[in-house]
Amino acid sequence: MPDKALTYDYIIAGAGAAGLSLVCHLLGHKNLQTKRILLLDRDLKQTNDRTWCFWETGESPFESCLKIKWSKLHFHSQKFSALLDISPYRYKMLDSLSFYQHCFKLMEQYPNVEFRQDEIVSMDANGVIKGKQAVYQAQYIFNSVLFQIPKLPSKYYLLQHFKGIFIKTATPVFKPEEPTLMDFRVAQHHDCRFMYVLPVNAHEALVEYTGFSEAALEQEEYDQEIKAYLRDYLHLTDYEITHEEFGIIPMTDAPFSKGMGERVINIGTAGGATKASTGYTFSFIQRQCAAIARNLAKGKKPLAGTHKAVDKFAFYDSVFLRVLSEKKQEPWEVFHAMFSKLPANLILKFLNEETSLLEDLRIMNAVDKNIFLPAALKQGLPK
Repeated sequence: MPDKALTYDYIIAGAGAAGLSLVCHLLGHKNLQTKRILLLDRDLKQTNDRTWCFWETGESPFESCLKIKWSKLHFHSQKFSALLDISPYRYKMLDSLSFYQHCFKLMEQYPNVEFRQDEIVSMDANGVIKGKQAVYQAQYIFNSVLFQIPKLPSKYYLLQHFKGIFIKTATPVFKPEEPTLMDFRVAQHHDCRFMYVLPVNAHEALVEYTGFSEAALEQEEYDQEIKAYLRDYLHLTDYEITHEEFGIIPMTDAPFSKGMGERVINIGTAGGATKASTGYTFSFIQRQCAAIARNLAKGKKPLAGTHKAVDKFAFYDSVFLRVLSEKKQEPWEVFHAMFSKLPANLILKFLNEETSLLEDLRIMNAVDKNIFLPAALKQGLPK
C-alpha cells in the first residue's frame, strides 16, 4: 500500500442508494461538476441486490429507471379492505441494478469522478480513509457505511425485517395497476406482520412478507408465510420464483451520529435518513443528498441549515415506536384506523413528513387516543 494518500475534494464511502444518489445530486450543480470525487465500495454493484419503493407527487431524479409506478393501492385488515386512490402521489418501484447502471453511466461522463473497489479499514475526523488497497484523503468524506446502531437505554429499538420473492406465473393472475401496500390478514403472532404484493405485469409480481419486531425470523418462517399467503389469498400454487431478497432495516428513535468533526458527514441510514416508524429511506435520502449538494454549490458547509429546532415528526415516530414496544394495541389496528378513516393521500403525506399541524391533528384524531395520548405524555415534548 502506498504511503501517500490519494487526494480528492469529496470521497463518498459506500456505493448504495445514499452514496450514488449523492454523486448524482452533486453532478446536478454546474459548479460542482469539476470537483474530484471518489466513490468507494468493496462491491462492484453489478447485481440486482434489492428493491426500493417510495412515493412522491412529482418526478424522481431516477424516473427513467423505474420498474413501475402506481396511482392506487390496496389495503387489507381483518375489518376493512379497499382499493385506495393515492393521487397526487405515485407509489414507485426501483430495482437496484437499474439504479446502479443509471448512476455509473452518469459518472462516466465526468473524468474527474472515479470509482474504486476497496474495503474500508478505518476512517478518521481528518478526512482520511485507510482502505486495504490505498489511503484516501478529502476535504469532505460522505459516509454511508453503518458501522453500528447507536444504543441508548431510553430509546426504542425494533427491526423491520422482510423477505420478498419475485414470482412468474404461466397464466395472467395479477392486475398490474392494483398493488397491495399492506395486507394484515396474515397471522400477527403478537407482532406487526403484513404482506406486500407489487405486480409489474399480469404474470409477475414481488410478494413480500414484512415484520416489525425485536428480532428477525428464521428464513423458513418467511418462506412458509409467503407460500401460505399465495395459496390462501391469491389461490396460487403453480409459480416460478425468479428472484429473492432479504433485508433488515433499523427502526429506532435513537439519534444517529452526524459524522466525525466537520469533515466526515454521515448520509443514508448511517446519517439518520431511515424513517424510524416505517423503515422507508429512499425519499429521505434524496432530500438529504439534495440539501448537501445545494449547500456545497453555495460554498456552505454540507449540513448548514439542516438542523431542526423542534422535530415534530421525530416525536411522532418515537410515540409510535413506544406504542409498538408496549404492545397495548395490536399494530394492525393502528394502520386499520388510519386507512379506514382518512384519505390515503393524507396518510402518505404524513408518512412523508409533509403535513401541516392541522393535518397532523386529523391523523391523531383517527387513532385510539386512549393508547396514543398516554404514550405521547410519557414520551415527553419533542426536542
